[in-house]
Amino acid sequence: MIHYSTRDEISACREFALARNRQLFEEAETLNQAAFALLEGSELDGEQFDRYQAMRRKADLKFEEAIEHLRLLNEDFPSMPMAVANTQPAHESRA
Repeated sequence: MIHYSTRDEISACREFALARNRQLFEEAETLNQAAFALLEGSELDGEQFDRYQAMRRKADLKFEEAIEHLRLLNEDFPSMPMAVANTQPAHESRA
């Protein structure tokens, strides 16, 4: 049996994936802000700077993850123009 997703199903999957992508970017930005907050403290020393660098690396990795996630999301769930979407078959089943 072959199942073709409807435009609404594809749109729902895309929206779900975009919501997760926003979370990834928010997590990265939170790490980024926390790292810079470490620099603003009055007790900046070598150990504190090492923590800053480690947190910045985590933020950078999270940003990279979010960017790759978005790339894959756009590859797997491309935006469909309404004119094209309306010409796609809703469901097709074969035994």
